[in-house]
Amino acid sequence: MVTEKLTDKKTIGITSANERVLTDLVVAGHFGSEIEAAKFAMAQAIEAGTERGTSEGAGTKWNVGSLDPDGALKAVVEALYPEEKLPYRLVEHLMNEGLRLCDKGDALPPDVAGMVISLAKEE
Repeated sequence: MVTEKLTDKKTIGITSANERVLTDLVVAGHFGSEIEAAKFAMAQAIEAGTERGTSEGAGTKWNVGSLDPDGALKAVVEALYPEEKLPYRLVEHLMNEGLRLCDKGDALPPDVAGMVISLAKEE
Protein backbone atom coordinates (compact mmCIF):
# COMPACT_ATOMS: atom_id res chain seq x y z
CA MET A 1 0.00 0.00 0.00
CA VAL A 2 1.34 3.43 -0.98
CA THR A 3 0.60 6.31 1.36
CA GLU A 4 0.60 9.83 0.03
CA LYS A 5 2.64 12.32 2.03
CA LEU A 6 1.02 15.73 2.13
CA THR A 7 3.20 18.73 1.52
CA ASP A 8 2.44 22.29 2.44
CA LYS A 9 0.66 24.56 -0.02
CA LYS A 10 2.56 26.81 -2.39
CA THR A 11 -0.66 28.46 -3.55
CA ILE A 12 -3.67 29.45 -1.48
CA GLY A 13 -7.18 29.28 -2.83
CA ILE A 14 -10.74 30.22 -2.06
CA THR A 15 -13.65 27.86 -2.65
CA SER A 16 -16.20 28.85 -5.27
CA ALA A 17 -18.81 29.22 -2.51
CA ASN A 18 -16.62 31.84 -0.78
CA GLU A 19 -15.61 33.81 -3.87
CA ARG A 20 -18.83 35.86 -3.77
CA VAL A 21 -18.28 36.87 -0.14
CA LEU A 22 -14.67 37.83 -0.86
CA THR A 23 -15.75 39.93 -3.84
CA ASP A 24 -18.59 41.55 -1.85
CA LEU A 25 -16.18 42.61 0.91
CA VAL A 26 -13.91 44.38 -1.57
CA VAL A 27 -16.64 45.87 -3.78
CA ALA A 28 -18.40 47.29 -0.71
CA GLY A 29 -15.22 49.22 0.04
CA HIS A 30 -14.46 47.44 3.30
CA PHE A 31 -11.00 46.39 2.09
CA GLY A 32 -8.51 47.61 -0.49
CA SER A 33 -7.80 44.14 -1.85
CA GLU A 34 -8.98 40.56 -1.75
CA ILE A 35 -5.84 39.64 0.22
CA GLU A 36 -6.76 42.13 2.97
CA ALA A 37 -10.31 40.75 3.08
CA ALA A 38 -9.04 37.16 3.23
CA LYS A 39 -6.70 38.03 6.11
CA PHE A 40 -9.62 39.62 7.97
CA ALA A 41 -11.65 36.47 7.36
CA MET A 42 -8.78 34.38 8.72
CA ALA A 43 -8.79 36.50 11.89
CA GLN A 44 -12.54 35.98 12.23
CA ALA A 45 -12.10 32.21 11.98
CA ILE A 46 -9.36 32.23 14.61
CA GLU A 47 -11.48 34.39 16.93
CA ALA A 48 -14.39 31.96 16.46
CA GLY A 49 -12.19 29.07 17.60
CA THR A 50 -12.01 27.29 14.26
CA GLU A 51 -10.24 23.96 14.57
CA ARG A 52 -7.52 22.67 12.29
CA GLY A 53 -8.68 21.40 8.92
CA THR A 54 -8.33 21.73 5.18
CA SER A 55 -10.50 23.32 2.52
CA GLU A 56 -11.63 20.95 -0.18
CA GLY A 57 -12.28 22.46 -3.57
CA ALA A 58 -10.25 25.63 -3.06
CA GLY A 59 -8.97 26.94 -6.37
CA THR A 60 -5.68 28.69 -6.92
CA LYS A 61 -5.83 32.37 -5.95
CA TRP A 62 -2.48 33.57 -4.57
CA ASN A 63 1.00 32.18 -4.30
CA VAL A 64 2.39 32.06 -0.79
CA GLY A 65 5.04 34.69 -1.59
CA SER A 66 2.36 37.24 -2.57
CA LEU A 67 0.01 36.42 0.27
CA ASP A 68 2.58 36.19 3.05
CA PRO A 69 5.79 37.90 1.88
CA ASP A 70 7.17 38.38 5.40
CA GLY A 71 5.98 35.05 6.83
CA ALA A 72 3.68 36.72 9.38
CA LEU A 73 0.65 34.53 8.59
CA LYS A 74 2.74 31.40 8.92
CA ALA A 75 4.13 32.66 12.25
CA VAL A 76 0.62 33.33 13.58
CA VAL A 77 -0.55 29.84 12.64
CA GLU A 78 2.55 28.24 14.14
CA ALA A 79 2.02 30.18 17.39
CA LEU A 80 -1.71 29.48 17.71
CA TYR A 81 -1.67 25.92 16.37
CA PRO A 82 1.75 24.59 17.45
CA GLU A 83 0.92 21.03 16.40
CA GLU A 84 0.30 22.11 12.79
CA LYS A 85 2.89 20.73 10.39
CA LEU A 86 1.43 22.30 7.22
CA PRO A 87 0.77 25.93 8.16
CA TYR A 88 -0.25 27.22 4.73
CA ARG A 89 -2.87 24.48 4.38
CA LEU A 90 -4.29 25.77 7.64
CA VAL A 91 -4.08 29.40 6.48
CA GLU A 92 -6.19 28.44 3.46
CA HIS A 93 -8.70 26.63 5.67
CA LEU A 94 -8.96 29.53 8.12
CA MET A 95 -9.49 32.04 5.31
CA ASN A 96 -12.24 29.92 3.81
CA GLU A 97 -13.91 29.28 7.17
CA GLY A 98 -13.73 32.98 7.99
CA LEU A 99 -15.38 33.88 4.69
CA ARG A 100 -18.05 31.29 5.39
CA LEU A 101 -18.64 32.93 8.79
CA CYS A 102 -18.94 36.33 7.09
CA ASP A 103 -21.58 35.01 4.69
CA LYS A 104 -25.01 35.83 6.04
CA GLY A 105 -26.69 34.50 2.91
CA ASP A 106 -28.30 37.77 1.89
CA ALA A 107 -27.46 40.02 -1.01
CA LEU A 108 -25.84 42.63 1.21
CA PRO A 109 -22.11 42.64 1.81
CA PRO A 110 -21.04 41.33 5.22
CA ASP A 111 -21.27 43.83 8.08
CA VAL A 112 -17.56 44.19 8.85
CA ALA A 113 -18.02 47.08 11.26
CA GLY A 114 -20.67 45.14 13.17
CA MET A 115 -18.35 42.14 13.44
CA VAL A 116 -15.54 44.27 14.84
CA ILE A 117 -17.83 46.08 17.29
CA SER A 118 -19.31 42.82 18.59
CA LEU A 119 -15.79 41.48 19.21
CA ALA A 120 -14.89 44.62 21.13
CA LYS A 121 -18.00 44.29 23.31
CA GLU A 122 -17.06 40.70 24.19
CA GLU A 123 -13.74 41.85 25.63
